[in-house]
Amino acid sequence: MLKKIVITIFISIFFSLNVVLASPKEIICLLDTSVSMKDNDPNRLAPDCVSIILDIALSEDEVGFVSYNDNVQCVEPLGSDRNEILNSINSVTYEGYTNAGAGLEKAISLFSNEENKERYVLFITDGEIMLPNDADTLNSISLYEKTLQEAADKNIKIITVAIGGKQNAPDVNVYGSSDKQKIYEANTANDLLQVTRQILYDDLGFQKISVGTGTIKNNILDMDLPINANLLGNVKVLVTSDGLLNNVAINYNAKDGVLYKGKQYALLDLINPQNNKLTLNMDFNSSNHINVDLLIEMVANIKTNVELSSGKDIANVKIIPVSKDDETLYLLRDPYFENKNIRIDIQGNSILSKVENGEICFTMPITEEQSDNIEANVHYEDLGINMKAPKVLLQMPQRNNYIFYIVSIIVGIFFIVVILLWNKKSRRPVDDIKTISPYEYAGKLKIYITKLKEDIDIAPMEYNLYRRFSREEISLAEILHQCGIELKLEGADKIIFSPGAQKALVLANNSDCTILKNRELLIKNYNTMIYYNERFYITFEDEFSEAILEYRSIKPSERQ
Repeated sequence: MLKKIVITIFISIFFSLNVVLASPKEIICLLDTSVSMKDNDPNRLAPDCVSIILDIALSEDEVGFVSYNDNVQCVEPLGSDRNEILNSINSVTYEGYTNAGAGLEKAISLFSNEENKERYVLFITDGEIMLPNDADTLNSISLYEKTLQEAADKNIKIITVAIGGKQNAPDVNVYGSSDKQKIYEANTANDLLQVTRQILYDDLGFQKISVGTGTIKNNILDMDLPINANLLGNVKVLVTSDGLLNNVAINYNAKDGVLYKGKQYALLDLINPQNNKLTLNMDFNSSNHINVDLLIEMVANIKTNVELSSGKDIANVKIIPVSKDDETLYLLRDPYFENKNIRIDIQGNSILSKVENGEICFTMPITEEQSDNIEANVHYEDLGINMKAPKVLLQMPQRNNYIFYIVSIIVGIFFIVVILLWNKKSRRPVDDIKTISPYEYAGKLKIYITKLKEDIDIAPMEYNLYRRFSREEISLAEILHQCGIELKLEGADKIIFSPGAQKALVLANNSDCTILKNRELLIKNYNTMIYYNERFYITFEDEFSEAILEYRSIKPSERQ
């Protein structure tokens, strides 16, 4: 155990990782449903554009929906169930006046205050602000301007789509403060989908690989995924048309898949495709223009390797995205990525790197002013993929290696001495020293004692792991003790929790208890990752007492 602790300390010193993921998005779709939209969008294509945003959002993104006419008509908060949002989108009717101020104010109010999130309003309108009397109209205009300024102050980006173009809007419209919003013009409602597609890629930052464009003969498109299916997690196949699509079907082989359909688009959401073949069958007018895009989502851990060039003050750097489930699987080790260039931002400079055999490779100078740990930001979008991966701290080598080795030895001896002294003072066996994780606790546990030998009822308990600033492991027995429950639940002292990567909780079952997660038995002396909102069931070693534990995220107010 002592050896394990020393190794852990050295790893945390020399190979530190900053595990902050790329910023997730919050997107509110705001739709003008006034009566004038009936003339500008007779085929109700604007709701189709809202639906495509909902379908294309990545797993960590949240989408909400607001519609308005005289007043706010419908509100679906961020993170609402997809079917509920879709029902609200499909239920809108074009009627009434146009209170754009109230609509935008409600949309802005739905965002969280989490600074790590990118926040957007996608606003589809024909531009008018008009209420039954001049006073109400002026109030709505004033509220709209005030809310635009509030959005700018909070770094919320407003993206407005003008149906018919700005020039066709009445004098009283939403386009006056163009400096606080980005405005796209759709000459007719038929242009809405292509404008929305441009917003998806240029403004919202979704990355795509185009695999087909133009007209398709015989209504059939056979295509290959350009990247080996074994490397892929989630793949979305987006088909858009400038005309109506009917009877869309896609043949595929994957662990799971869902096909979403709109009037002018179809989106196939694949989970872990098993091969690279896809066949699209569509019923549409042969003159229609078709685009087929792939949106590939990869989830990676990161390995790094930094070495000093012989006799030079130059570092050879490798950043290696690997599978979270198998770190021997290099996610970029595919002919599609080979020799592609990718930008790396380091200390205010952009370095052009190259993918070689699955490794992102580049060189950089080592200077006396440089810190030992340098943060690197990798532009995975240059590869056309949506990568969820940690940023890294590159541990830079010392130019005088002997000094580095001497300092390393001194630091190592110091930590060993401190650990031995602490161990002797605490009078605990070496095997009882708790393991320290390189990660931090992130959530909380809800605990339900459902069955006991003693005839007593215990109310549900909650244990805030986030407030455990120590990264030491903790047993279930200790958690129950800190919750004020003095029960002898056999085996609870051998069920061990520790913080893991990606805000997960690591559960180590060293007991003879029966533990089930997702109907799978957790084997003794093996670890498993528990993610937010997952439950697991424990039958203790007395084969009678039972408990249910649920791992949850915490609210901002619980972090104080």
